[in-house]
Amino acid sequence: MTFSLRSLRRPLLRYLLLILGSFTLFFVVVFPNPVRAQFFEVFSFNRTQTLDQGVKQRLVYDFSDAKTRVVMPRFLANPRVFETGGGDQLVMLRTPEDTCGLYQLSETIAPYDVGPPPHFHFASSEWFFVTEDSNFRIYGTKDYRPLGPGQLPGVNAPVPEMGSFPLSKGGLAYSPKGTVHFWHNESTSKQPIRGFYNIWTPANGVTDWFDGVNNVDGSNKPLNLPGPQATTLQTALWGVPHDPTGAFVGRSDYRNIRGTVATDGNHLAELQDLFDRGEVCYTQKPS
Repeated sequence: MTFSLRSLRRPLLRYLLLILGSFTLFFVVVFPNPVRAQFFEVFSFNRTQTLDQGVKQRLVYDFSDAKTRVVMPRFLANPRVFETGGGDQLVMLRTPEDTCGLYQLSETIAPYDVGPPPHFHFASSEWFFVTEDSNFRIYGTKDYRPLGPGQLPGVNAPVPEMGSFPLSKGGLAYSPKGTVHFWHNESTSKQPIRGFYNIWTPANGVTDWFDGVNNVDGSNKPLNLPGPQATTLQTALWGVPHDPTGAFVGRSDYRNIRGTVATDGNHLAELQDLFDRGEVCYTQKPS
């Protein structure tokens, strides 16, 4: 029996490829690529006339659903802007440093089909309201049972039943602290939607959260973990654990959740009081 180089070439090549593929898989599983937090500061964005107007005077928005109006705070002339891994940008129009620590306000620039994963805030409540034509969906719990410090749904606390409802121009929603929630932009416009506001109170740590700080030494060094775990740990560091896997709500297709949502009122009087009292700390002169 004789062997030729040609007859050995193909099996040898397959053998080498198999070894290389196995080594690569081992390397990826055992030594995963370091992951940074999925939030990044950006230094340019599309300024609008509304933003520039809000720097000089307090804008007024009417909310038809609540049959009331809100007098906004004045906006920072040069706000910091952060982008998430999903592509939406958050323009930080007011921060704890210029609201006497009372709240933080952002305007979200949201492309179609984006939104955060299920999450909750251990120590802060949040408002959402829409001031331009759009179609957002807000997700919340069916029962008002806030989570306490150290509790994670699906880990050491029950998975809450969730529902959702649409939110369009003139609509407003409130999420009490400790309740799982998230949102999703269902607008079909190809242009990013603006005029979607988020307000957190109190808001200490929000900027650090979006600044990507994910280590207790204040750095954003890469985490040697798979992406979902890195995201959960980074956000949990600032008291707002996010779960990209959907385990917090018991299903990975969490954007398909429908049903009723518990209500605790819109707390608009509280929000207006925060805005009014926070103006004492607004010291930036309009540019």
